[in-house]
Amino acid sequence: MGTASSTKSCRIRASKLGLNGGHTTFDGASNPAGPPGARAATLRALCRHCDVEERLALVPPSAKVRGVYFGGIDRALIKAGCHEPFKALFPHRRAGVLWHPASDFLVRLAAGGALLAGPERVHEGMFQIGRGNAVTFAESLVGRVLIRVLDRDPRRLLKQGIAGRRQGFSYGRWELEFPSEREAVVTMSEEYAYIESYHLGAAQGTFEAVGASVRAEAVLRDRFNGKHLLRW
Repeated sequence: MGTASSTKSCRIRASKLGLNGGHTTFDGASNPAGPPGARAATLRALCRHCDVEERLALVPPSAKVRGVYFGGIDRALIKAGCHEPFKALFPHRRAGVLWHPASDFLVRLAAGGALLAGPERVHEGMFQIGRGNAVTFAESLVGRVLIRVLDRDPRRLLKQGIAGRRQGFSYGRWELEFPSEREAVVTMSEEYAYIESYHLGAAQGTFEAVGASVRAEAVLRDRFNGKHLLRW
């Protein structure tokens, strides 16, 4: 998805951003040393083609995400050579096993997607981050063992994925059903991350991890509720 656009966006350097602070939201102040006005303006410019700032007002403080998912954003940007400007915006890494605010995750996800694929293609960038998370896990030692145990069966892998999701996100509810032998429907309720891009990419990557091709489609009821239709 969009190599040329990704290359262009990766030419954004930290010095051009004119900041080195880090905050939880666009106008937050978790790092008072940084210039919040400049940082907020930079984030709004990067994320102008998605609704992340609107979402922040709707995400409850109780919603948390494990740090390992924050690390997936960093890995995707490092791999693409786009990490320098991201570090200028978010200099503090999140510990992998700890819980962190979902609002912080959403800001980083949207900014990372914009840096990866360009602001106009931010959803494409978020798709690639989600896909990369699934592929990276599959290539890890734990992932290889799990795939071997599950016999590369997409149905069993999806069930494991739903169970694993509960360990990484404190909010929302996912339900899995199989209308036919080679078809799955994942219904998501109160899912604050992007169903139509980030999570769709993760679904794509899950099937790629077992060498299976999939036709994945997102159907939204509203921004936080929808489903994935998966056929393989």
